[in-house]
Amino acid sequence: MKKKSSELDFLSSLEDGKEVTQQLISKKISVSIGFVNALIKKFLKKGIIKVQQAPYKRFIYYVTPDGFSQKSKLVLEYLTDSLSLFRALRSELNLVFFKNKNISFLLYGISEITEIAILSANEANVKIDGILDINSKKKNHLNFPIINKLPKDLKNKKIIICCTKNAQEIYFELIEEFSEDRIIAIDSLFISKKKPNFKPENNYEKK
Repeated sequence: MKKKSSELDFLSSLEDGKEVTQQLISKKISVSIGFVNALIKKFLKKGIIKVQQAPYKRFIYYVTPDGFSQKSKLVLEYLTDSLSLFRALRSELNLVFFKNKNISFLLYGISEITEIAILSANEANVKIDGILDINSKKKNHLNFPIINKLPKDLKNKKIIICCTKNAQEIYFELIEEFSEDRIIAIDSLFISKKKPNFKPENNYEKK
């Protein structure tokens, strides 16, 4: 589980396409430089990342479109890897509800995270208005209504992404419809808040 988490942190750290050293990466994701070097070699070979040389013997590592897709697969593996993730999810969701006492929530997607969110909301005495699931044929889940269409607005409401598949794509779709502050993406889903640069921020390749 920790290995997959470190790989996800590594890919997330490269999404801006900025100049960065292996030492900076190791500090940012709290792993050894040797481990960072091993990840770079592994992901370069698979085409998940690319590297470009910058002045003064520096390098720019950046995620490829295939790498961004691979990140979604790693997220799914990470989420199903260990029951200990339950504690991390509870902690994150408890904090979300603690900070948002005076609003109600919609949960997007049916998964184990949905159930944990309902449990945390009940303990925090926070209202869940329903579960958003565009493709579900069910009318309710765990005594909550299933809503098949996005609301027209989110007045005094927020949406928590709870699905374990396609969470990244769903996040991008939701922020096109609503303000970003209305959409909650918990850290354990490793959802990027903006689309990554698939090319380095500064291009030093010879024209």
